[in-house]
Amino acid sequence: MLLRPLLTYKLADCQGSKAIYSALYFLPILILVHAVLGGIIYYAFPYIIVVVSVITSACHLAMEEEQKIPELLKHSLTNVRSLTILLGHWLLHAYGMISITGMSHPSFHVPLLALVPFPTMFYILTVKFTDPTLVYPFKTSNLQGV
Repeated sequence: MLLRPLLTYKLADCQGSKAIYSALYFLPILILVHAVLGGIIYYAFPYIIVVVSVITSACHLAMEEEQKIPELLKHSLTNVRSLTILLGHWLLHAYGMISITGMSHPSFHVPLLALVPFPTMFYILTVKFTDPTLVYPFKTSNLQGV
């Protein structure tokens, strides 16, 4: 609605009756773009949900002050807010997995839902490898003259 008048003014350099004719070209193009992008989003939505749920879960866990395994587990399981956020991420992740698989073979696809908490557990179990003080245990002043 806002784009067409600007395009008409800039590209067609006209106002009035020529704007009506430019709409005859612009609206079918807009409909085509809307249909194509709508189909792409419809097809990609489950994959987008899975990726976004993993990324936002990692961001949520990264915002915790203590980045140690026991503290992350304790805070994630005892804090109501944190547990609610993680359960929401897990529900979105499960929804994405169900949408992708379509549950066409339930005997194979239902056990895959046990992997829903895997990204959270992976983050918690590997957090000790991401501490910058452990990666560089030496002082930079010791590197001078090397």
